[in-house]
Amino acid sequence: MIFLQPKSGNRYDITIKDLFADGTEDLINYFSDIRATVVNDLKIEFPQVETRFSDLVVEAMSEQGPLAIHLEFQSHNDREMPYRMLRYALEIHKTYRLPVYQVVIYLGQREMNMAGQLHYRLGTENMLDYRYRLVDLGKLNYEELRNTPYQQLRSLLPLVDREKRNRDKEKFLRQCVEDIIASNLDQEAKKTALFRAEIFAGLIYDKQTIDAVFQEVEKMLGIEESAGYQRIFEKGMKKGMEEGRKEGREESLVDITIRLLIKKFRKLPKEYVVRIKEQDTYVLQQLIDNIFDINELSELDDYLH
Repeated sequence: MIFLQPKSGNRYDITIKDLFADGTEDLINYFSDIRATVVNDLKIEFPQVETRFSDLVVEAMSEQGPLAIHLEFQSHNDREMPYRMLRYALEIHKTYRLPVYQVVIYLGQREMNMAGQLHYRLGTENMLDYRYRLVDLGKLNYEELRNTPYQQLRSLLPLVDREKRNRDKEKFLRQCVEDIIASNLDQEAKKTALFRAEIFAGLIYDKQTIDAVFQEVEKMLGIEESAGYQRIFEKGMKKGMEEGRKEGREESLVDITIRLLIKKFRKLPKEYVVRIKEQDTYVLQQLIDNIFDINELSELDDYLH
């Protein structure tokens, strides 16, 4: 499972599933070679594979009948990918007794270099012919994705057209933002798409470039006030808090609090960092619970000892 930790300062853990909770069907119909209607999410753990949870598994209906669709998002080349995907497919099929359609969507900065199949034949009865779909976002044509009817997927624009994005850098990223703003999405959906685009940009671009492109847009459109932003932000916050409680470490809450405040205010003066590290669990949880009500750094003084 990919946990996105962009260079722009969005350091909390976010999964692709979180980002596209309202656009799973768009992802499937754009990146697969079948047309399907999502029925419901499938919950599954993989106790004997490297990553215990796959990125996205749903039950769907297609022209071929009911099936499970598994989308796996990969940010780096992994020569073991075919073995991982085969184990995922077997576990999903064993659990739900559904045929499994799989897609690996590669989001990495470098050229994709992974196999999409396992094949051998021994004698007349022993053989393996296993395949899955591989998509390298960096090879997708920019105009093709920009013009797709699935306009929410414009948030992936910063990851396409590897040669052009590497050549034009900031100019390319600005074009991505402009094309999202010019889309037919309503204002709230545009805010969510721009927030997602900023997160995905963190996989490719440096912090300075991302800040140069997105800071003005965030202020102009009020991205941090959008429902999509808050839902994802709060989910990452909740996940971090749960992990902190599980590990029994107060340091985890300190780290979460600092990261959230840096995300909200871009900078956190050293004096506040020092003071936050001195707070007890109750104060830290109060800060986290009220993060959206704190609008000025000076308001932290109301919470800190």
